[in-house]
Formats: sequence, structure tokens, C-alpha cells
Amino acid sequence: MYTPRRIVVTGSKGDVGRFVVEHIKQQGDRVLGVDIVGRGNLADSASADDYISADLTDPGQVFDVLHGADAVIHLGAISDPHAFPAARTFVTNSAITFNIFNAAAKLGIRRVVAASSIQIHHPAFPHHRIQYQYLPFDEDHPPDAQDEYGLSKWIGEACADSFAHHWGLTVVSLRITWSVSPDLMGMFPIPMPERLPDPDPRGGRWLPTPFYVDARDCARACYLAATVELPAATHIPLIITARDSTTDLPSAEIAQRFFPQAEVRPGLAGCGAICSGARAERILGFVPQHSWRENL
Repeated sequence: MYTPRRIVVTGSKGDVGRFVVEHIKQQGDRVLGVDIVGRGNLADSASADDYISADLTDPGQVFDVLHGADAVIHLGAISDPHAFPAARTFVTNSAITFNIFNAAAKLGIRRVVAASSIQIHHPAFPHHRIQYQYLPFDEDHPPDAQDEYGLSKWIGEACADSFAHHWGLTVVSLRITWSVSPDLMGMFPIPMPERLPDPDPRGGRWLPTPFYVDARDCARACYLAATVELPAATHIPLIITARDSTTDLPSAEIAQRFFPQAEVRPGLAGCGAICSGARAERILGFVPQHSWRENL
């Protein structure tokens, strides 16, 4: 196993980042959390696990916070599509991701784990009906990014390709499904609509995401991606999902009702996830340990 001495986590105050920081500490590694909120309390001690506030749209600040890191887990982004105008979300997320890769390359940091998103494949607020060629879909399925958030993540993966091939970075892009903290597991199951909703660009109607991952599992996937042995100069996209769906509706029925054009492949038995986590299991050894159904 690759053992970085110091890991920087951007977006460390977010819904995923706080679990990632805690998991890294539990493994006994040094971690520096970075986010835009609050004030930093960076300590001088070489053994300190700490936090610093920084604006990652500023390249200079990115170089400062990444200096001395052995690996980066990049989770910082605008994730709410309604928080800001579309252009701000797209430009901010794209710029931050480029700044992370650029600084890592020039500082000699060889391992970058970047939060991509399942919204590359399944937009939360689609402008057009989501079309799948096959289910469960995997990382090889053609993307269908339809909004500023999904597009910014797709651009981020293009940056990952370039920096891996031309700068020698090892990059793992985690196409994270809906990461749910343990205290919110009680909201499941989520009912699926009776029929396929007609997408509304104004956000009035949407198709619920039928996949999720427990935030604790997501944190473990991030850590594995930062620490397992992987080939140099490679970019590896991986879907991170629980093994089951968010609903009691059988997955084969979800496919038939909402995605009738899709070829149904093995893996949709019962309420299994409609996206495949097989590649993450094969490459990282990541097997999700939690399900909302364990609380029933």
C-alpha cells in the first residue's frame, strides 16, 4: 500500500469532507483540512492534524495549502445548483479543479483523488430525459452531463486526463453518487414517481436519484484511492455507490418504467444499484459496508 505521510483534504467542512478527515485521522495519518469557511488554525507542530481556510480559486493560496503534501483528496466545490448563477458554479468548480492539478504537478505531488460526480451520467435536474444504453451502467457508459455542475465535473476529468498523461500524476476521479450521512438514513425509502416526469429546466420536476452511498463508505473510498498502489501517469474514473438503491421498487422495474430503451444486464436483481461499483472493488478493494436497510 502507498503510504502518504500527509494528506490534504479540500472541502473538509462539507458533507463528505468531514467524514474523510475523520477517517484519515483514525488511520493514524496526518491530515490538513482546507475549506473556505471560518478561520484557519494551522499549527506549527509537525504532527498536528489541523485546518486552514483558503480560497481555492486563487492559485497562490492553492500552492500554499498543498505545499508539503504527499497526496490530495479534492472535494471542494459548489455542489448546490441553485446556490449561485450557473456560470459562477461552472467557472468556480472548473477553476478550482485546474488549480489543484496544476499545483500538485508543479509541487511534485503524485497522487490526486478528485471528487467527480454521478451527475456526469445522471443529472439531478435534467433538461432532457435521461437515456441509458445499458443498466447497470458503469464508467464506460457515455456521459450525459446536462447542467453546470455535471459539466464542471466532466471538465475536471478532462483535466485529470491531461495532467496524468503529460505531468505523470496518478489521478483517481470518484464519480460519487448521493453521499448520505448516517443520521439521514431514516428518510429512506424514497418513493419513485408513478410515471417518468417531464424534465423542467426551471427545476420544477426531477427524477430522484435511485442510488446513494453512506458517507462513511464514501470516506473510506477516498482514503483507499489516496493510498492503494496504482500505476504512475494514469487517470482512473470510478463509480462509488452502495450495493442497493434508495427505494423499495425493484431495480428491474425502475429500468422498465423509466429507462425502457436500456439493455438490462446482470446485476439488477432485487433492489440492486442501477450503477455498477465493480471497478472500484477491483481496483481499490472498495466494498460498501453500509445500507439504509440495516436500520429496518
